[in-house]
Amino acid sequence: MSWRRFVFAADLHGDKQDKHAARAFLDFCSAWKPQIRVFGGDAFDFRALRRRASEEEKRDSMLTDYQMGCEFLQAMEPNYFLVGNHDDRLWLLSREDRGVISDYAIKSVREIEEMFRKMSCRILPYDKRLGVLKIGKLKMIHGFLCGITAARRTALAYGSVLMGHGHSIDHATIEGFDLRMGRMAGCLCDLNMEFSKAHVGALRHAHGWIAGVVNDKTGEYHCQQIQRIGKQWTHEIFNL
Repeated sequence: MSWRRFVFAADLHGDKQDKHAARAFLDFCSAWKPQIRVFGGDAFDFRALRRRASEEEKRDSMLTDYQMGCEFLQAMEPNYFLVGNHDDRLWLLSREDRGVISDYAIKSVREIEEMFRKMSCRILPYDKRLGVLKIGKLKMIHGFLCGITAARRTALAYGSVLMGHGHSIDHATIEGFDLRMGRMAGCLCDLNMEFSKAHVGALRHAHGWIAGVVNDKTGEYHCQQIQRIGKQWTHEIFNL
């Protein structure tokens, strides 16, 4: 086998997911059957754990958020999971000394890691060096930059790379003899979350994921952006 199919998606945000986008992605995986399945992080929202959480957020139960994130991952069965900055809140808390709250985090981390062990899914941490997945000549990360220059700046740092984090669909090609391109995959979460209701930049947010192929022998690859156009998805319109 020379060419293998892959899929890359990110930013579900647990109970803040867009159920139609998440279902469309899972249906796509079932039909296309990619050999490499990468979830690029933020499967959970964990807003109650952020350091500057409001009192209302701190009172918010994480049970539904946790369950919905786990249910999605069990349905997707990824080969690789890149811990996102929202997911990482749980891992960070599990290493702190905050009594029963840290005990809860330790228990939840163990459950998530056991779930991935049963899937034979490799976990990569939220880290600018250790959190980089290399597949052929392509790298995949959760992402560390947002905004209109994020794809370009990330490609300058990492070379050809797929990323999530910014919730937008974006593509930048770096001028040079060797191809370097950055792609932001879009998201599977609600486009109108409370934190961004007054952020005009969030109008760039869009549902989507990336499908592609990679050559086992040469490392060459090709990517195809999947996104919603009206009530349909590009793979439905073009019969991909």
